[in-house]
Amino acid sequence: MRKEEFAKFLEDPTRESLRDILKNNSGEQNDLDFKAEWPSDSKVAKHVLAFANYGGGCLIVGVKEENDILTPKGLTELKDKTTIFNKITKFLPGSLLVDQHINLYDFSYTESEYEKIKGKKFQVLTVNTSPEKLPFVSLNNGEGINEYRIYTRRGMQTVEASYEEIQKIINRRVETQYSSTAEIELETHLSQLKMLYEQVSPYKYFRSQTSWAAGLTRALDNALGEQQKKDNPNYPKENYEVFVSRMIEKKKRKIEIELGVAGIEE
Repeated sequence: MRKEEFAKFLEDPTRESLRDILKNNSGEQNDLDFKAEWPSDSKVAKHVLAFANYGGGCLIVGVKEENDILTPKGLTELKDKTTIFNKITKFLPGSLLVDQHINLYDFSYTESEYEKIKGKKFQVLTVNTSPEKLPFVSLNNGEGINEYRIYTRRGMQTVEASYEEIQKIINRRVETQYSSTAEIELETHLSQLKMLYEQVSPYKYFRSQTSWAAGLTRALDNALGEQQKKDNPNYPKENYEVFVSRMIEKKKRKIEIELGVAGIEE
Protein backbone atom coordinates (compact mmCIF):
# COMPACT_ATOMS: atom_id res chain seq x y z
CA MET A 1 0.00 0.00 0.00
CA ARG A 2 1.36 3.38 -0.99
CA LYS A 3 2.02 6.03 1.62
CA GLU A 4 -0.87 8.26 0.53
CA GLU A 5 -3.25 5.28 0.50
CA PHE A 6 -2.24 4.32 4.03
CA ALA A 7 -2.67 7.93 5.18
CA LYS A 8 -6.21 7.82 3.81
CA PHE A 9 -6.83 4.49 5.56
CA LEU A 10 -5.55 5.94 8.84
CA GLU A 11 -7.92 8.88 8.50
CA ASP A 12 -10.96 6.81 7.59
CA PRO A 13 -10.56 2.99 7.61
CA THR A 14 -13.02 1.13 5.38
CA ARG A 15 -13.80 -2.53 4.71
CA GLU A 16 -12.22 -2.24 1.30
CA SER A 17 -9.00 -0.56 2.46
CA LEU A 18 -8.51 -3.07 5.31
CA ARG A 19 -9.11 -5.91 2.87
CA ASP A 20 -6.44 -4.48 0.57
CA ILE A 21 -3.91 -4.25 3.41
CA LEU A 22 -4.50 -7.89 4.34
CA LYS A 23 -4.68 -9.12 0.76
CA ASN A 24 -1.52 -7.32 -0.36
CA ASN A 25 0.31 -8.61 2.72
CA SER A 26 1.36 -5.12 3.83
CA GLY A 27 3.70 -6.15 6.64
CA GLU A 28 4.45 -4.29 9.85
CA GLN A 29 6.01 -0.86 9.59
CA ASN A 30 6.60 1.99 12.00
CA ASP A 31 3.06 3.30 11.63
CA LEU A 32 1.36 -0.09 11.33
CA ASP A 33 1.31 -3.06 13.71
CA PHE A 34 -0.60 -6.34 13.79
CA LYS A 35 -1.72 -8.46 16.74
CA ALA A 36 -3.47 -11.83 16.68
CA GLU A 37 -5.26 -10.99 19.95
CA TRP A 38 -5.74 -7.85 22.03
CA PRO A 39 -2.63 -7.13 24.16
CA SER A 40 -2.99 -6.19 27.84
CA ASP A 41 -4.47 -2.75 28.54
CA SER A 42 -1.09 -1.26 29.49
CA LYS A 43 0.53 -2.58 26.30
CA VAL A 44 -2.29 -1.12 24.21
CA ALA A 45 -1.66 2.24 25.91
CA LYS A 46 2.05 1.90 25.19
CA HIS A 47 1.32 1.38 21.47
CA VAL A 48 -1.01 4.40 21.48
CA LEU A 49 1.69 6.62 23.02
CA ALA A 50 4.31 5.33 20.59
CA PHE A 51 2.15 5.97 17.53
CA ALA A 52 1.18 9.44 18.78
CA ASN A 53 4.82 10.43 19.38
CA TYR A 54 5.92 8.90 16.08
CA GLY A 55 3.38 10.80 14.00
CA GLY A 56 0.33 8.54 13.95
CA GLY A 57 -0.37 4.90 13.18
CA CYS A 58 -2.71 2.00 13.74
CA LEU A 59 -2.99 -1.38 15.39
CA ILE A 60 -4.88 -4.08 13.49
CA VAL A 61 -6.12 -6.82 15.82
CA GLY A 62 -7.05 -10.29 14.58
CA VAL A 63 -4.04 -10.73 12.31
CA LYS A 64 -1.01 -12.88 13.06
CA GLU A 65 2.26 -11.53 11.66
CA GLU A 66 5.19 -13.91 11.44
CA ASN A 67 8.29 -13.61 9.26
CA ASP A 68 6.62 -10.79 7.31
CA ILE A 69 3.70 -13.08 6.47
CA LEU A 70 0.21 -11.97 7.50
CA THR A 71 -2.35 -14.58 8.55
CA PRO A 72 -5.88 -13.17 9.03
CA LYS A 73 -7.05 -15.31 11.96
CA GLY A 74 -9.94 -13.08 13.00
CA LEU A 75 -11.28 -12.40 16.49
CA THR A 76 -13.72 -14.61 18.38
CA GLU A 77 -15.52 -11.51 19.61
CA LEU A 78 -15.21 -7.77 19.18
CA LYS A 79 -14.21 -5.80 22.26
CA ASP A 80 -16.33 -2.87 23.38
CA LYS A 81 -14.78 0.49 22.51
CA THR A 82 -15.80 2.16 25.78
CA THR A 83 -14.36 -0.70 27.84
CA ILE A 84 -10.99 -0.50 26.08
CA PHE A 85 -10.78 3.28 26.34
CA ASN A 86 -11.71 3.27 30.04
CA LYS A 87 -8.92 0.79 30.79
CA ILE A 88 -6.15 2.61 28.92
CA THR A 89 -7.10 6.14 30.02
CA LYS A 90 -5.06 6.03 33.24
CA PHE A 91 -1.86 5.60 31.22
CA LEU A 92 -2.48 8.46 28.78
CA PRO A 93 -2.20 12.26 29.10
CA GLY A 94 -5.40 14.25 28.78
CA SER A 95 -4.16 15.97 25.61
CA LEU A 96 -4.30 12.60 23.84
CA LEU A 97 -7.83 11.79 24.97
CA VAL A 98 -9.52 14.73 23.26
CA ASP A 99 -10.33 15.68 19.66
CA GLN A 100 -10.68 12.03 18.59
CA HIS A 101 -6.97 11.29 18.56
CA ILE A 102 -7.84 7.63 19.24
CA ASN A 103 -10.55 5.68 17.42
CA LEU A 104 -11.64 2.04 17.25
CA TYR A 105 -13.29 0.48 14.20
CA ASP A 106 -15.05 -2.89 13.94
CA PHE A 107 -15.00 -4.94 10.73
CA SER A 108 -16.95 -8.14 10.09
CA TYR A 109 -16.55 -9.85 6.71
CA THR A 110 -19.64 -12.01 6.38
CA GLU A 111 -18.97 -12.06 2.68
CA SER A 112 -15.78 -11.15 0.81
CA GLU A 113 -14.12 -11.95 -2.48
CA TYR A 114 -10.91 -12.45 -0.47
CA GLU A 115 -11.51 -15.92 0.95
CA LYS A 116 -8.97 -15.66 3.81
CA ILE A 117 -11.03 -13.02 5.62
CA LYS A 118 -14.48 -14.38 4.81
CA GLY A 119 -16.55 -14.92 7.96
CA LYS A 120 -13.94 -13.25 10.19
CA LYS A 121 -13.90 -10.21 12.48
CA PHE A 122 -11.18 -7.62 12.98
CA GLN A 123 -10.70 -4.41 14.95
CA VAL A 124 -8.57 -1.43 14.00
CA LEU A 125 -7.27 1.05 16.57
CA THR A 126 -6.12 4.28 14.91
CA VAL A 127 -4.00 6.96 16.55
CA ASN A 128 -3.67 10.48 15.18
CA THR A 129 -1.32 13.06 16.60
CA SER A 130 -1.08 16.80 17.22
CA PRO A 131 2.54 17.96 16.81
CA GLU A 132 1.87 21.07 18.90
CA LYS A 133 1.08 18.82 21.91
CA LEU A 134 4.17 16.62 21.71
CA PRO A 135 5.59 14.78 23.55
CA PHE A 136 2.94 12.44 24.97
CA VAL A 137 4.18 10.97 28.26
CA SER A 138 2.95 7.84 30.06
CA LEU A 139 1.23 8.54 33.37
CA ASN A 140 1.30 5.18 35.17
CA ASN A 141 3.24 1.95 35.56
CA GLY A 142 1.89 -1.31 34.18
CA GLU A 143 2.82 -4.44 32.28
CA GLY A 144 5.46 -3.38 29.76
CA ILE A 145 5.06 0.34 30.48
CA ASN A 146 6.74 2.71 32.94
CA GLU A 147 5.52 5.98 34.39
CA TYR A 148 6.80 9.28 32.95
CA ARG A 149 8.35 7.74 29.83
CA ILE A 150 8.19 8.74 26.18
CA TYR A 151 7.57 5.87 23.77
CA THR A 152 7.93 5.86 20.00
CA ARG A 153 8.19 3.48 17.05
CA ARG A 154 11.56 2.20 15.89
CA GLY A 155 12.37 -0.73 13.62
CA MET A 156 8.68 -1.71 13.50
CA GLN A 157 8.62 -1.99 17.30
CA THR A 158 7.26 0.08 20.17
CA VAL A 159 10.21 1.21 22.29
CA GLU A 160 11.19 3.80 24.87
CA ALA A 161 12.53 6.84 23.02
CA SER A 162 16.25 7.51 23.19
CA TYR A 163 17.61 10.95 24.09
CA GLU A 164 18.11 11.73 20.38
CA GLU A 165 14.57 10.61 19.52
CA ILE A 166 13.13 12.78 22.29
CA GLN A 167 15.00 15.76 20.84
CA LYS A 168 13.49 15.04 17.41
CA ILE A 169 10.00 14.74 18.90
CA ILE A 170 10.37 18.08 20.70
CA ASN A 171 11.79 19.68 17.53
CA ARG A 172 8.67 18.60 15.63
CA ARG A 173 6.63 20.51 18.19
CA VAL A 174 8.85 23.58 17.85
CA GLU A 175 8.61 23.45 14.05
CA THR A 176 4.83 23.86 14.22
CA GLN A 177 5.42 27.42 15.53
CA TYR A 178 2.33 26.89 17.65
CA SER A 179 1.61 30.06 19.63
CA SER A 180 -0.52 29.05 22.56
CA THR A 181 -0.43 30.61 26.01
CA ALA A 182 1.69 27.67 27.16
CA GLU A 183 4.20 28.29 24.36
CA ILE A 184 4.44 31.97 25.23
CA GLU A 185 4.95 31.05 28.88
CA LEU A 186 7.70 28.64 27.88
CA GLU A 187 9.52 31.36 25.95
CA THR A 188 9.20 33.63 28.99
CA HIS A 189 10.58 30.95 31.29
CA LEU A 190 13.54 30.34 28.97
CA SER A 191 14.25 34.07 28.77
CA GLN A 192 14.11 34.39 32.54
CA LEU A 193 16.40 31.40 32.98
CA LYS A 194 18.96 32.98 30.66
CA MET A 195 18.76 36.22 32.64
CA LEU A 196 19.31 34.32 35.90
CA TYR A 197 22.40 32.62 34.53
CA GLU A 198 23.82 36.03 33.62
CA GLN A 199 23.60 37.05 37.28
CA VAL A 200 26.07 34.39 38.42
CA SER A 201 29.64 34.24 37.17
CA PRO A 202 31.03 30.74 36.54
CA TYR A 203 34.32 31.88 38.08
CA LYS A 204 35.47 33.52 41.31
CA TYR A 205 38.17 36.17 40.92
CA PHE A 206 40.53 37.18 43.75
CA ARG A 207 43.95 38.75 44.11
CA SER A 208 46.44 37.34 46.58
CA GLN A 209 47.87 39.99 48.95
CA THR A 210 51.61 40.69 48.68
CA SER A 211 53.79 41.32 51.76
CA TRP A 212 54.02 45.02 50.71
CA ALA A 213 50.21 45.32 50.53
CA ALA A 214 49.84 43.53 53.87
CA GLY A 215 52.26 46.02 55.45
CA LEU A 216 50.33 48.96 54.02
CA THR A 217 47.08 47.54 55.40
CA ARG A 218 48.60 47.26 58.89
CA ALA A 219 49.90 50.86 58.67
CA LEU A 220 46.43 52.15 57.73
CA ASP A 221 44.88 50.18 60.57
CA ASN A 222 47.31 51.77 63.03
CA ALA A 223 46.61 55.27 61.70
CA LEU A 224 42.83 55.04 61.24
CA GLY A 225 41.93 52.28 63.61
CA GLU A 226 41.30 48.65 62.73
CA GLN A 227 38.17 48.08 60.68
CA GLN A 228 35.49 46.22 62.61
CA LYS A 229 33.04 43.81 61.00
CA LYS A 230 29.58 43.33 62.43
CA ASP A 231 26.66 41.35 61.03
CA ASN A 232 23.86 43.44 59.54
CA PRO A 233 20.59 42.10 61.02
CA ASN A 234 18.69 43.35 57.95
CA TYR A 235 20.84 41.47 55.45
CA PRO A 236 19.10 38.38 53.97
CA LYS A 237 20.27 35.09 55.45
CA GLU A 238 20.58 33.63 51.96
CA ASN A 239 23.21 35.44 49.93
CA TYR A 240 22.47 36.69 46.43
CA GLU A 241 24.31 34.02 44.44
CA VAL A 242 22.85 31.16 46.46
CA PHE A 243 19.37 32.59 45.90
CA VAL A 244 19.94 32.97 42.14
CA SER A 245 21.30 29.42 41.94
CA ARG A 246 18.21 28.12 43.72
CA MET A 247 15.96 30.08 41.35
CA ILE A 248 17.81 28.60 38.37
CA GLU A 249 17.04 25.06 39.55
CA LYS A 250 13.37 25.93 40.15
CA LYS A 251 13.10 27.58 36.74
CA LYS A 252 14.65 24.54 35.05
CA ARG A 253 12.09 22.27 36.70
CA LYS A 254 9.30 24.60 35.56
CA ILE A 255 10.56 24.41 31.97
CA GLU A 256 10.67 20.60 32.16
CA ILE A 257 7.02 20.62 33.26
CA GLU A 258 6.04 22.98 30.40
CA LEU A 259 7.74 20.62 27.91
CA GLY A 260 6.11 17.57 29.48
CA VAL A 261 9.46 15.89 30.18
CA ALA A 262 9.59 16.20 33.97
CA GLY A 263 10.82 13.01 35.62
CA ILE A 264 12.28 11.59 32.40
CA GLU A 265 15.81 10.33 32.81
CA GLU A 266 18.35 10.81 30.03
